[in-house]
Amino acid sequence: MMKLQVTFNGIDYDKNGFSFILYKIDKAFPRSGPSNGLGGDIIISGQGFRQEVNPRCKLNGTIYEPISVRWNEIRCPMVAAELGEDFFGNVEFAVAANGETWKYFEGGFQYYKNPIVEDIYPRSGPAQGIGIINFYGSGFRADFLNAELGCKIGNSVGHAVFVSDS
Repeated sequence: MMKLQVTFNGIDYDKNGFSFILYKIDKAFPRSGPSNGLGGDIIISGQGFRQEVNPRCKLNGTIYEPISVRWNEIRCPMVAAELGEDFFGNVEFAVAANGETWKYFEGGFQYYKNPIVEDIYPRSGPAQGIGIINFYGSGFRADFLNAELGCKIGNSVGHAVFVSDS
């Protein structure tokens, strides 16, 4: 919190000393998630976030309370798409870190239907993490702005490359 004062001559400041809270919004992640809303939280990272100023999240025009607020992070709920589990498309996404001024994220939030994984090959590999794992199933896609393809084995995260919808 900083003290806010006013001057007309550049030297003599008023004595009111109103409190002014500085904050900075860096990014939101993830910017896409499953239409059923079961993808976890949307994390807003930055600085200067404070619970007492009542931050808000907005997804598809509906305002939500944050799940949690910390100095460097606001966690917004990833709610189910209003048009159902088969919905694929963008909706507006914004956050008001001070409870008043909305920061709209370009491209909004992308909903998609979760892919179905039916098989993987190979099913074993070296501990060094060298190699390629192929996933087989249906509903794979990478045709939207906020697509960030990846996979995870235990706590290790890997980059994925789209080959086809199956």
